[in-house]
This record gives sequence, structure tokens and C-alpha cells, in this order.
Amino acid sequence: MRVVRETALSLTVELQELAVTMLLDGETVMPPDCLRGPEGTGLADLAPQDLAGGKLPLPVRAFLVRGQAGCLLIDTGAGRAWHKGLGQLGAALAEAGSGPQEVDLVALTHTHIDHLSGLVDDDGGLAFPNAERVFVATEELMAFRAEPRMIPVLPRLMPLEQGDGPLPGVVAVNAPGHSPGHMAFLVEGRLLIWGDLVHHPLQFRRPEVTWTFDEDPQEARTTRAGLFDRVLAEGWLVAGAHLPHPGIGRLERQGAAFAFHPVTR
Repeated sequence: MRVVRETALSLTVELQELAVTMLLDGETVMPPDCLRGPEGTGLADLAPQDLAGGKLPLPVRAFLVRGQAGCLLIDTGAGRAWHKGLGQLGAALAEAGSGPQEVDLVALTHTHIDHLSGLVDDDGGLAFPNAERVFVATEELMAFRAEPRMIPVLPRLMPLEQGDGPLPGVVAVNAPGHSPGHMAFLVEGRLLIWGDLVHHPLQFRRPEVTWTFDEDPQEARTTRAGLFDRVLAEGWLVAGAHLPHPGIGRLERQGAAFAFHPVTR
């Protein structure tokens, strides 16, 4: 893998036949008690480097996978539906030398607001008009259909299951816990785009720590432990919606803990 392009809002790496571009939708902050200890309590031992102005920094990222068979967008950011400072996906695409018209397919890791909202534009229309299929895990189709803003997308909705390939070279990997149908995507057997498996770097040092929006904290904890082990055993690179800049890197074991090492150009 090599980094071939980097801008303020994007970073592109080449694998073999496919290229993956990190797209920064923006950054926000969350209350420290969003991180939860094993007993469901907030954490009192956050270090100064874990915080920004007393709060948890939370970047929001999407990923564009390009190859000869098409262009797949994994997650779509928050649009204007959540916190200020988000909704920069269009600008990130432009910086990366792409645009909404290039996206042929969309796949969601899950249906939380900061992952699906960018599917529609500010006027309520389709943000990616050429994306004829939008893949959503079967377990989350009902939640997707219940979101009024997603009505324009419904004719393009496609169920997604473990092992499905929304684009040649990309395979869906079950990663439940944060949400019932939470999915990761393995690209060319080398890079695992894992959605919300990790929300904050503290979860590398203390992988037992969960996030207040994990719908099943124990399952999220178990899934994280299992995928961490699998990533190391297989030698995969990793990418995530909320990982530190630039959102793509390598995982390393450090005793009972782990460390994330971002890619560099």
C-alpha cells in the first residue's frame, strides 16, 4: 500500500487493483462520559491527550473505493443533520479529484445519523444521483426505512449480508454490537474499513471501554476484541470513521493493549 494523494480533507492509498480515499466529513466533540467503563459508568481516568478543550474529539469520515468495476462510497457522513462543522463530504470529494456524480454504489456500515445522513442533499434530493444501489445490512433495513429524510433513497435500497460483495474486491464482514447490523468491509483482503468499531484512541489502550451509543455494549466489546485479533493475525491495515488522522493505519499489540499507527506519505 502506498499513499498517492493527500489534501486537508482526504487521503488516497493504492492497494492492488483498488484505491481507497479517506474523506473527512468534519470534526466535532462529544462529552467525556460518552466513553463507558465495563460496568456502564463514565471514566474518571482520561488523560489530557485524550481530550480537546475538556471534550472528546470526534472526526467523522467516509471512504471511497475506486476500481475498474466502479466507485463505491462506504458511509456518507452526517450532512447537515447533526453537529456544526460536519457536512463537508462534498468538499472532501472535490479535493480528492472526485465528485458525487462518480459514485456508482453506496454501502453503509450502519444507519446512525453520522453515517447515512449524507445520502440526501440540503434540498432533500439524492446527493449521489448515479448510485443506483444503496446497501444496508438486513438487520437495519427497518431503521433506514423509518427515517423520513431517506424516502428518496428507498427505491435504491439493497439488503446486505455477511460475505456480500457490493463491489468486486470488497467483502462485507459482520461486526455487530455498536448497532445490530454493523458491518465492516474488507478491501482486497488487505484493508478493513471497520466503521464504528473504535470511537476514541483510548479504546486501543483499553479495548474493554465502550461508547454510550453502542446498542449492545457487551457485544460491541466482544466484536472489537475478535476483530483486533483477526486484524493482527491476517496482517490487515485498518480504517475507521472516527480514527485519528488520517483514519487509515496499522494496529499493533502492546501487551494487553493495542496501538494505532497512522499511515504516512
